[in-house]
Parts: sequence; structure tokens; C-alpha cells
Amino acid sequence: MRNLGDKNFWKKNYGLLPMHLVPQNGEERFLMLNGGTSDFCFQSFDSDDSLETYFQSSWSTNTKNYLILGEDKLKIFNWYNNSVEEVSKTQIISNSEKFYEYLLLKSFKTQNDVVPFIIDVFRQLRNLTLEKENAKEALNLLYLLLVSIEEDFSTIKFEDWGFNVENIPDRFEYFVETIRAGIKSIKPNLDLILRHTSGALFQEAHREVIYFSPQRDLFGGVSSKLITKTDSYSSIHYTPQYIARSIVENCLKEIDIDKNELTILDPACGSSEFLIEVLKQLRELDYKGRVSIRGFDISESAINTSRFLLEYENRIQWQNNLSIELRVVDDSLLENWGDNNDIILMNPPFVSWELIKNKDSRAIILDTLSASFKKGKPNQASAFFYKAKGALAGSGILGCVLPSSILQRESYSSLRNEFQEELTIKLIAKLGNFVFEDALTDVSLFIGKKPKSALAPKVIWTKNEKGTVQEALRELRKSTENNELSVEEKNYSIYTPTSFPFVKDSWNIISLKENNFIKNTERFILDNKLVHISKIFTVKQGIRSGNNNAFIISKEEFESIPEAEIHLYRKVIGNDSIKNGVITLKNYIWYPYNEEKSLFQSEGELLDFAPYSYSRLLEYKNVLTNRPRNSEANWWLLSEHRAWLRKKEKRLFSTEFGKSDSFGFDNVGDFVVERGNAWSSKRAMSDDDFFFYLSVFSSGIFDNFLSIFSKPIMSGYYLGQTYTKDIPIPNIYNLDKKSEEYVKLVELGKELSNGNSLAKYSIDEVLTTYFYPKF
Repeated sequence: MRNLGDKNFWKKNYGLLPMHLVPQNGEERFLMLNGGTSDFCFQSFDSDDSLETYFQSSWSTNTKNYLILGEDKLKIFNWYNNSVEEVSKTQIISNSEKFYEYLLLKSFKTQNDVVPFIIDVFRQLRNLTLEKENAKEALNLLYLLLVSIEEDFSTIKFEDWGFNVENIPDRFEYFVETIRAGIKSIKPNLDLILRHTSGALFQEAHREVIYFSPQRDLFGGVSSKLITKTDSYSSIHYTPQYIARSIVENCLKEIDIDKNELTILDPACGSSEFLIEVLKQLRELDYKGRVSIRGFDISESAINTSRFLLEYENRIQWQNNLSIELRVVDDSLLENWGDNNDIILMNPPFVSWELIKNKDSRAIILDTLSASFKKGKPNQASAFFYKAKGALAGSGILGCVLPSSILQRESYSSLRNEFQEELTIKLIAKLGNFVFEDALTDVSLFIGKKPKSALAPKVIWTKNEKGTVQEALRELRKSTENNELSVEEKNYSIYTPTSFPFVKDSWNIISLKENNFIKNTERFILDNKLVHISKIFTVKQGIRSGNNNAFIISKEEFESIPEAEIHLYRKVIGNDSIKNGVITLKNYIWYPYNEEKSLFQSEGELLDFAPYSYSRLLEYKNVLTNRPRNSEANWWLLSEHRAWLRKKEKRLFSTEFGKSDSFGFDNVGDFVVERGNAWSSKRAMSDDDFFFYLSVFSSGIFDNFLSIFSKPIMSGYYLGQTYTKDIPIPNIYNLDKKSEEYVKLVELGKELSNGNSLAKYSIDEVLTTYFYPKF
């Protein structure tokens, strides 16, 4: 029979991470961490502790259940239901998955959990004091409230705790008694709260400090109502505990645990989620050496929280042997990070260029990135990422979360190349948009170690759905414990590819299924059945008008244009003009050009020869004059009219971003493209050739390639040259134009153009029969 008392049983079977409840007492009592709301307490021996003790432990660790393994049975203590259940060990062994699912059903968030309970008491205290401006003083009151769970607040030695409260508010004792009383007669345990729930607790506390608005009820009493600032923006995304835990866990696997000293840095530490986590896991690994901790942040309240928590950890778990340096800084990028850090852990500020208003801050980012960044607008996180590389020791390791754009955008290609020249990527993961609670930011995970080696990284791909990341990270732990080489599930993949990156100049993460598809496609390229798009087409970006309101008109407005001026307008394709191979006329665009030049060389000529259009455009003159590269001398012209569009030609078009349903063929040559791309053939093509490629680009297989090669946006992908040039497509110039495959795809392309969207479903069958491996 499998040993339920072995903590590794839970790790191997469910992907849980066991963490001692109280490391200093050496007892086999654990918090089993699963990465979500379903953590639970577990002890592998029977004991005579009271029911209240088990309830206190589970409540104080922000869980619901405390499991005790007896000789024949497992007892489940649930504080929320005030219940005790018994399950036989035999039942658990024979139905382990059902048992775990049952346990998950008994675990859920409530307002009576320890974190919302403490935050509610804190909120009421702040309402009473009407303190609302000073975040430092507000959090000092929270520290005092917590310490008062076990100490007399009137005699606390503040120097031991790393904070100070000069003026304790009236009625403070009432709130101390409230928090000591707990919930349902369950008393809080300070050590368990600070050790196991501090991350969630102080993230909520910082939100409370930022968004708090003191309220009084109708009779002047204390109200706990919370009013948030809906118009505020914060670039700080709090690190979920399960993410920090997984990053730290996988970083420590790469560290020599016998080293005499470890230097650890978090240059954007916040309330030290990473630093607390790495200390907890080092203690679990029984690390004996000296640890030096450094943390920087621009927030004084965050640094104060870090000091409060780290000093407690140092005193209780490390016997004051830690070296701790915490500093409030103006900008971490200006600080000296050193070059001997064994571990750098961080969740850098995810701040887009547009949101960085300070010119000096922008200059610091560009100066930090230097030549590693191509032309563009870098995210602030990229500068932290780049600086971290240079701050690592010779065998140092970096673990962090990043905006996914750093893995994909062409402007970061030099940065990525530098990393690959200096580090070995150990783990890289696509986590998606459901990591941070306060923002739908596309997040990835990176762990890399110096020096460089030829080893390929472990890759995690996740489907962009809520809850998938937690499941995938549990599976990572489980598969590692069981020495599994790969895991392929519907919503995630975990594997080590034969080579990385998958696509040149990109770290785009793909599923195991997609990886196998790419590998199988390579032989078709070697046989010259397939070539890269760049060999057949030049993908050209469409018109940039400079002001669509001025230059683009609807079909109805076009009916009012005098006949003498109709030739000055062209049918235009926008991002909503193409669907399933059909181009729909919705708008026209002002296009005063012939094949050689602009038709009007002066404003006077425009007035003389196109008075109606002149009158219509005149109301926009001031706005149009102030556009970049335009002036009063040519204000009526498009910002970028694309000279190659002057000549009317048959062209294949796509929208600017989309999928396989976003291509159409203009077999007359009437259209120009504004929000989209023209796919210009590098050699002469017949109409049938264009219809052939319309079929290829309208296939489900092409969607698969877009997910591998391109960058997702909204419900589709970028369709420009940068992201599509390396996609393999059939080489039409090596085909017999009378062959069955050519004729079939041409006919299907024509069917699509005529509005028969059902033709799409036959295209994949033809392509996989003659050109591609099955996906």
C-alpha cells in the first residue's frame, strides 16, 4: 500500500508542495500547497490536540481543512462547517483522484477566512481614526494590530519588529480584542499568519491603503464600507503566491545547497513575496549557510512591510543570522545591483512606454537597455530584465515574471539573443492573461542560469483560460517528481523540445502538439514542397491616412460625391471588410493620386478642380496641418498613401490582424487597403494562382501556423510581414497547374470568394493530403 504518511506521496500524486507549519519544532505537520484556494493542513501522526487547535491552524493558514492520518483512517477537520469526517486509508488509495476532488469541493473562499477578517478589522480601525493620507502610519497600525494578537501592545519592543507607532489611537484595545476573538471562537495564531498568509494579507492591505475612503454610518458609528477609486491606475501587479512559489522552487533546484553563502536580490520587492518565499523554501531544504537578502522598491510602505516580515522571519526561523538590506529608492534601475548575486527574483514593473510620462524615467530605461533594444517603445520591465542578467554571479540564476511581449516582439530580438549567449534558459512558460487579479496582462515566466550551455529549456504552454496556470504548475511539480519527460493535456503542455527557440528571433511558446507539427513540417520544406511566405509574397502595410474621420467616407456619403470628383476616391479595405474570403465594400477613401503623383500641387488647384471635396476637407484643415510630415502646403494629402497602391492591380489582401477568415482576393483591382495588408507576389501570378493561395491562407492549418509564428491580439493574430514571413506554404512555382491538388484549391478559393464559407472545411483535407502533415 502506498504510504499516505510520506509527504512525497502528496507531491507525486497531486503536485502539492509540503511546507512545515512550524519548522522550528520539527514536527511532521505540513501546509499542503496546491496553488489555489484548495490548500490544506496535514499531519502524518495521530495526536491528542484539541479540536480548537486544528481549527486554529487551518483558519490561520487561510485554509479550510486539517487532515490527520491515523493507523487506519484519515480524519478531516473543517473549521468552516465545524465538522470532523473519517475516511478509510483503503478508500483513499483506491479512489485517490475522487478523494482529492472531494477535498477540493470542501475548500473555497469565504468572508470569514482569516485574510478578509483581519482586513475588515483594519478597515474599521481606520474609519475610527479617520487616518487616510499616510500609508506608512496606516500600515504601522496594522503591524501593531497583528503583533497585539500575542503581545501587550502597550509594552511592545518596536525595535524588535522594525516599526514604530508614536500615537496609539483611542479605543485601539477594542480592535485588539476583536481580532484576538477571531471567528466562531477560533483564535488567530500570529506565527502561522505571518509565515503562511502574509503575502495575501499584505497585498490586500496595500490595496486597502491605496483605495481607502473613510466612512461613517447614519448615526456616526464606524462603517466598513469600501469605496475604490475607479479612475486610478497602478502599474504594480501583485505576485500571486503560487507563482512566486513555483519560481523559487525551480530556481533552488539549480543552486548548490552546500554553498556557504547565498546572495539574493529582488530589485522590485514590493512586500517581499519572493524574498519571504525563498527563505521559507531554504529552511525546508535545511540550508545551513549564511543568507544575504537585498530588496529595493520605490514604495516606502512596501519596504516597511518587507522589513516587518523579514525581521520576524530572521528572528524566529534564522536566529538573527540573516543579512538584510532593504531600501526605498527613486528608481531601481539607477541602483547598483552588484554582479555577484546567486539568485535574482523579481516581478518587475509592467509599465508600458505610453504610461511612463517622466522623460528622465524614459531616458533611464533606454540607457539601461542600450544597444540591446531596437527601435520602438520598451516596457519598463524589459530594462529590469536586462539589468538582472548583468547582476548575476558566474553561476547565478534569474527567476521572474515578464510581459509576454518581451518574448515575442521583434524590437526585443537583440535582448533575447544576448540572453541566449550568456545564460541557459532552464524554464520558460506562457501563462496568459489570468495571472494578476488586478489586470488582464499577458504574462510569461522565465528562469535562466549562468553560464550558457547547449541544453534546451523545459517549456510550459498554457491555454489562455482562468485556472489553467495553477493546474499546469501543479502538474510541473508532479511530473518532475515522477520523472516524466512530457505532459500533454487539452489546456497545457509541459515538455523539453529538441531545440529552442521554435521560431527564429522569437521566444514564442507553443504547445507540444504544435511543436511536433513544426518538426514534421520540416521534411516538406527540405523537399521544396513548402517554402517560406517571404519567398512568394511581400506583405505590405496599408495606407495610414492620418485622420480617418476626414478621409474615409461611407458608401452612403459616397453617393453624394459629384460625378466629376468620383475618381478622387477609392474603395477601401479596413479591418472589418473581409470575412471568409469575401471582401465587402463598406467605405471609400479620399485618394487624390494617379499612377505618377498627387493630382493637386496646391490648395488652389484642389479648390478649382474638386470644390465639393475641398469644402468637405476644409473643416479638418487645422488638425491635418499639424500631422507629422505634413504642413499647410500639403494638408489635404494622406499621411502615408503607399505609392504602390496608385496603380490599380489585382491583389490579395488581409486585414491588419485576424485569422484564416481574414483574407480576400480583389480580382478587379478596385480596392486599396487602409487597416490591413496587401500580399504582393514577387513573381507574376494568374488569377488561379491567387485563388490557390486564398485557399491556403483560409485554412485551419494556416491558423495553426499563426498561433506558432505570430503574436496574438484580441481574437486573432498580427498578419503583417514581421510575423508571417517564415510560415511555410506550398510552392506554387513547382506545381503542375493541371494537378488535382492545384485544381481543387483553386476551385475552393473561388467558392470562398463567391460567399460559400463552407468551402473552408474542405481545404484542410486537400492540404494535409498533398502538402502538410496532419495536425
